[in-house]
Amino acid sequence: MPWPKTRKRETREKILKSAIELFAQKGFHSVSLEDVLKNAELTRGAFYSHFKSKSELYREAVLAATDTAPLAEYADEDNLFLNKILSSYLSEEHVKHEVSPCPLAAFSTDTFSQSPDIKDAYSEVFEKLLEMLQKETDGEITDRQSAMSLAALMIGGVVVSRALSDDKLIQELLTACVSNAPLLLK
Repeated sequence: MPWPKTRKRETREKILKSAIELFAQKGFHSVSLEDVLKNAELTRGAFYSHFKSKSELYREAVLAATDTAPLAEYADEDNLFLNKILSSYLSEEHVKHEVSPCPLAAFSTDTFSQSPDIKDAYSEVFEKLLEMLQKETDGEITDRQSAMSLAALMIGGVVVSRALSDDKLIQELLTACVSNAPLLLK
């Protein structure tokens, strides 16, 4: 009996989900294809019918992670308020990977050593964030420069928080980012 038509799509999604999780936790260079496939409970043969290389998988993972990132749930809302964005993105759950990671924060340390294709994917995701910040914050962010400043604060806050070991310091940093973000918009 032939496989259902949805099986190929489901297998690809399983590989991507595994890759997003592992790349976000360990980084590109510390994760092997075997790690990704073992985590997804799949074989190497399944991988090559969907991706040509680990680099291609990484690029696709960066793009796919935007659909499950903390801000993805708000992407279709109108009149999205800034405090809702900040409290979701700059949360301990996001920092500690208790929710699906934003690819901009999760994969940022890997991008400097990656191919132009991967940097292009990262740039595409960053542009989408800027667009969302400008479009869907009920007029709170009206220009690209303010959106860039806020995006840098948000991403940087998460990246630095992940590098810290002191929970009190992490919470203090996240609170400072949320509290001071409106100052960037004046």
